Amino acid sequence: MTEPLLLIAANGHNWITFEDYETPQWCLAIEWLRCEGFFESGVPIIGFDEGILSSYVKQGVTIAAGFDNWSGNYLLAECDKGDQVILKVANHVAANDRRPAV
Repeated sequence: MTEPLLLIAANGHNWITFEDYETPQWCLAIEWLRCEGFFESGVPIIGFDEGILSSYVKQGVTIAAGFDNWSGNYLLAECDKGDQVILKVANHVAANDRRPAV
């Protein structure tokens, strides 16, 4: 089983990649977001080898979700508060922290 990775994305925010599709850790992360009061927003857009899933939103914080052939499923912060949410999710799913040391 592949472990999730905590990284910094091109937008400068925290990003968890699950390295496969629909892993148990992915399901655990989505369950955690729902239990914390995040709700799904938006319509999924699915392409041949990538897709944008509904985002998870709560009190102005948006966590983007999607998948591609390289990352599997992923969750991406879109703001500083989202970075903190992604850190909590990463801890919950025991993600391997691969962010560069600051």
